[in-house]
Amino acid sequence: MRRVRTAWSLAFAVMVLGCGARRAPAPARVEGPRDVAGLYWGRWSEVPDGMRVAVWLHVDGSTVRGSWDLPPWHGELAGRWRDDAFVGAWRQEGVIAIQQRRERAVRLVRGGDGTLREEGAADGEAIELRRAGRARTAPSPGLWLGRWTGLPPGVAVETQLTAPADGTFRATYRYQLREGSFDGEALAGGGMSIRWREVSARDGVARGAGRLLPDVLGLRGGYGVDDREDGTGIWTLEALDVR
Repeated sequence: MRRVRTAWSLAFAVMVLGCGARRAPAPARVEGPRDVAGLYWGRWSEVPDGMRVAVWLHVDGSTVRGSWDLPPWHGELAGRWRDDAFVGAWRQEGVIAIQQRRERAVRLVRGGDGTLREEGAADGEAIELRRAGRARTAPSPGLWLGRWTGLPPGVAVETQLTAPADGTFRATYRYQLREGSFDGEALAGGGMSIRWREVSARDGVARGAGRLLPDVLGLRGGYGVDDREDGTGIWTLEALDVR
């Protein structure tokens, strides 16, 4: 009886090892490009002219997820990275009950500059996600993103900065039926002092001053009305496309 049990044990062990040898290897993990993850500044049909929305993308293998807020909407995207493009769903949900959920399939193709643009959408409706620029603390001509107290969180205004021959700076921006500008003078320790002016169809003309100093992401400082350089809020400038 002992010999029968031993023979049976050996046969069972051989069978188990044989099954293990024939087991199919685990599928290889598909990796998406890690440099896709990060902060983008987006525009699409719901974003007002002259403004951009912060969109954060996260990559895990070939899975891509993202989120943003554009009051009164909260948005998310989820899909896969395939052939240098994102393929998945673009979703928006209202923050109040009366607003319905929106969802559609999209394909966002990555260009040479890292920008993701929707393929196949009608003009003026395509999603564009532009990669955040490198931090630059010195004022330079080009496109910057301005944010100040009173704007919705995660929303920025496109600000065109120029440098006239006299060594000063000039900035212009436009958003939601408002047109603004400021003149800046370089400060000895970096940054610039500004005199700003904004015109709106409803509120008329507002003027003030500010002092923007070098910060980890660009320029940041207080601003005020009339001759005051603070007391109203915080103004930041982040480079998006500068020379």
